[in-house]
Amino acid sequence: MSAARHEIETEPQKCTGCLRCKLICSFQHKKEFNLDQAYILIVENDQGIGKITFTDDCDMCGLCVQYCVYGALKFRRRV
Repeated sequence: MSAARHEIETEPQKCTGCLRCKLICSFQHKKEFNLDQAYILIVENDQGIGKITFTDDCDMCGLCVQYCVYGALKFRRRV
């Protein structure tokens, strides 16, 4: 596995569950729009989106951040 290209922050309270991030991730890595093939995981609970995590296969390419129009995914500022 290559070194991470970006550090990604998650703000699950801003996530609407549109799943654009999962669709673009699966297309980027598997060349098909398949939610089950995405390297990003959206965990819902009774209050909505409870957690956003990444699988071990995620290389932090940042494409999910670019397609998140609600600000639930952001590039972490490097200090």
